[in-house]
Amino acid sequence: MADFLTCVNAAMDAGALTKSSGERILAAADPEQELDRIAMEMNSNKRDTMIQAVVLQKAAADMRSADDVGEGLIGLMTKSEKASYSNVEYSARSIANRFHARNADMLSRFRTRSLGLSQDADGLNKLVRALYGEAIDDADISAYAKSLSETYEELREVFNKAGGRISKNEAWTAPQTHNARAIKNIGREAWKEEILPMLDRTKMVDDAGNALSGKQLDEALDYVFESITTGGLNKIKDLQVPMLGKKLARRHSERRFLYFKDADSWLQYNEKYGKSDVLTTLTDHIDVLSNDIALMERFGPNPKRTYDALRMQALKEGAKPLKLRHADAIFNVASGKIGGGELVGLADTSQAITNVLTASTLGSAFLSALSDVSFNAITSHYRGMNFLRPLGRQMAQLNPNNEADRIFATKVGLIFESWTNRASGANRWADVYGVGPSAKTAEVVMRASLLSPWTEAGRNGFGLEMSSMLADNFGKSFGDLSDSVKKLFREYDIAEADWDAFRKTEPMINRGAPFADFTQSQKFHEMVLSETEFAIPSPDYRVRSITTGGLERGSIKGQVWRTPMMLKSFPLTLITTHLSRMANQATIGDKLGYGAALFASTTLLGGLALQAKDIAAGREPRNMDRDGNMLLDKEFLAAAAQQGGGLGIYGDFIFSDQNRFGSSVWETLGGPKVDVLEKAVDISLGNLQQAIRGEETDVAGEAVALVGRYQPKVWQTRLFQDAYIDALEKLADDDAEARFHREIRRRQRDFDQDYWWRPGEPLPEALQ
Repeated sequence: MADFLTCVNAAMDAGALTKSSGERILAAADPEQELDRIAMEMNSNKRDTMIQAVVLQKAAADMRSADDVGEGLIGLMTKSEKASYSNVEYSARSIANRFHARNADMLSRFRTRSLGLSQDADGLNKLVRALYGEAIDDADISAYAKSLSETYEELREVFNKAGGRISKNEAWTAPQTHNARAIKNIGREAWKEEILPMLDRTKMVDDAGNALSGKQLDEALDYVFESITTGGLNKIKDLQVPMLGKKLARRHSERRFLYFKDADSWLQYNEKYGKSDVLTTLTDHIDVLSNDIALMERFGPNPKRTYDALRMQALKEGAKPLKLRHADAIFNVASGKIGGGELVGLADTSQAITNVLTASTLGSAFLSALSDVSFNAITSHYRGMNFLRPLGRQMAQLNPNNEADRIFATKVGLIFESWTNRASGANRWADVYGVGPSAKTAEVVMRASLLSPWTEAGRNGFGLEMSSMLADNFGKSFGDLSDSVKKLFREYDIAEADWDAFRKTEPMINRGAPFADFTQSQKFHEMVLSETEFAIPSPDYRVRSITTGGLERGSIKGQVWRTPMMLKSFPLTLITTHLSRMANQATIGDKLGYGAALFASTTLLGGLALQAKDIAAGREPRNMDRDGNMLLDKEFLAAAAQQGGGLGIYGDFIFSDQNRFGSSVWETLGGPKVDVLEKAVDISLGNLQQAIRGEETDVAGEAVALVGRYQPKVWQTRLFQDAYIDALEKLADDDAEARFHREIRRRQRDFDQDYWWRPGEPLPEALQ
């Protein structure tokens, strides 16, 4: 051994071995094995350096191609009207949808049903057993397991091609997710003691393939515990554990460190310490890996290093500091940093409050979302399509007996998000996710209120129409395409060669009609996914960077920023989609034309939504012509414009005392969480102060009002729930009757509007 160590020292003296590497070898229990490990790392690092250099040059060239280099940097990460090249966000969506499409039948069978309250749990358990190689009595599930395993393996290969390093390991079976709060609560030693019997230690090896010693395994589990409970590897210092590196390229090798000995162990762990249900755990792996693939394809094996280099170059070339700070926040969204932070309990509690508020405030959002028809029509017309056809496809997708068409849409590459995600419709206005009763309640409300089905059907209806339009053009050469299609292709950097390759792909047939298969071309897939965001506006990385500030959710700053930003996503999305597209039109005439169409259509649909919400709230539709001059009143037009979204969030502040969801201006500014805090203080501290001063208190009445305000509700049952709460308020609060009458008089005075079901009445007047 002395001779070997002498050679190590000599290599260090000659500069052939770095000091840090030499010290690692000298300090190792097995120096020769450590040398082999370093050699493996050096080869990988050389590969990483090569990939990084190529990616950096390509990204820099794309960034400079934009008129504004700062916007060019942002365009690498999310859609931009000034950038035609591929970006991380829509590349990630395309990759994920492509792999989900292969498992469309599985998703259809195991998705939650009955408003999210029912799921085939036994079938999912069989799926896990089939993944672990157990024989089961269901041929379909066995086929699903085979397809899912093949999906995971191909994802691994694509990840490695992009610069990753996930070693092929036949022993790896299924992904795990970890509930950081549950694991932190039980503590390190108790968690290790519980998980050890579930693991197959023969499969837990170091990079050289050697089984870990007891001490190594103990250190590795310590590392895993710290990584889970502190929100990321960046929080861990000075730990050298086999197979646990720091680069994104190594991330998913780390996640394959825990090997459960059988399906029962995996299911037992997922039930107690998993982050999601079985289906979400299995599908989330596809989403996470797809995002990391897209991040590496755009920024290389070490995305942060590439981003920092590009940012520095953008600064040198005149990018504005404010634009670069926005780019920083977007990168934090793209890289997943905003999901981190050490204050896991704070983040989970805040998320639970968000979920509760979503269930209580967005139950009527479907009526506001009727204005989606206008966005769909504008986008369809802008792209040369008949705007009625996407609407017809949307209605077909809403048909409960039309599961075959929904499966077909998934196979084309248009995924129903609710099949893999909770309360997806609500994410247009607030981030809704997590596990537990609050997340489930939000999911039920979003589905029961029809917001989730409406949103997803609209997205898929538009995507299917684009698919049909492209398939109908497969017989045309690039030069024979219409001007609108050519313009569309130019905006997404689609050249003649791209079109020729795509139109040679085999179209998919549904009900005798051909549809372009987006899973065959990532470029076209990204295009349609991006255009769908204009047809059915939903927040992207750019909007989420604003609503989160690019800050970690598990931090004080992150939660302080998120509080006033709740429910701001939709108006911000309109600004970053349609208003941005309007501003980037070539001529003043084009800008005015686009803006006029946007304003007129959203105002028209906004008026319809306004009347629908009045009826759902027990009010008679408001008078649109109070002065009798046969024209719509300016007050109604203003309210319709802000309701429809034509004025965005500014209409909420300028023209109405309430926003599109029924919240006050101050609540709109501060966010509904501020309103919750204010009412909690009033009912506790406020009543205590009144009691100390000898004044009359009303704890019971305020408590009933609080429950009524924040109970889960949907527009279909809201009036019955309100009537029940009103009755309780009248029992608990002597002033309740007077308050109801004041509200009735205010509506009559301000809107010349009466009620068909008055507040405080157990039934509508017509039924009494």
